[in-house]
Amino acid sequence: MPQSSQLSLIRVLLLWTTILSIVQAVFIILFFTAGHLGQSQNSSTVAPERQIEPPPDNSSTPSPSPDEKLLLGEGKVLTYEANLEANQIIWRTKDVENGVISKGGKSLEILQDGYYFLSLQVTLKKCSFNGTRGSEDSRSVSVTLTGDTKEKILLQGRINTHTCSTGPLSKAEMLAAGKELKFDITLPPREIDDTVYRTHLDVIFFLKPKKR
Repeated sequence: MPQSSQLSLIRVLLLWTTILSIVQAVFIILFFTAGHLGQSQNSSTVAPERQIEPPPDNSSTPSPSPDEKLLLGEGKVLTYEANLEANQIIWRTKDVENGVISKGGKSLEILQDGYYFLSLQVTLKKCSFNGTRGSEDSRSVSVTLTGDTKEKILLQGRINTHTCSTGPLSKAEMLAAGKELKFDITLPPREIDDTVYRTHLDVIFFLKPKKR
């Protein structure tokens, strides 16, 4: 009898131990499963999905005006060619709608206040010439570019004996709208070589900033 009671007790203890082990395993599984789900939910809450913003629409940005472009340093570069008409020098440029200087003529009108870099070169067909003036040294031939009046000399030079040219005569000047550039040479204009790379007037213009 005592042995059968011990066997029964052992069986009960084994059954109870088995039940506890199963319950413990279930609790462990549920704990780790619930913890993983909670971490996933928290991470999705803390770091929401980033929304990709569309690129800015540059078409809505207004383009700078011509004056603003000049202030940004673009400026304008103009080249005037010398044309012989009725024994006169007529200056003409291909950029007729430049808005800075008149398109051409015996004199050129300044259309806009600003800073002007002027470069003039005049070349003769030959250094010595004959005519009613007689033969004379080409160095006595004077070329002048004035602003409005003869007293306002912007550029002046003489013909070089060896090159038959003044070479580049250059100067930077601040000019106001309404002024005129007038060209003068102390010999008949027909003596000038009007090939564009030998006789030309070049202008570089920058807009004068407005006072604030």
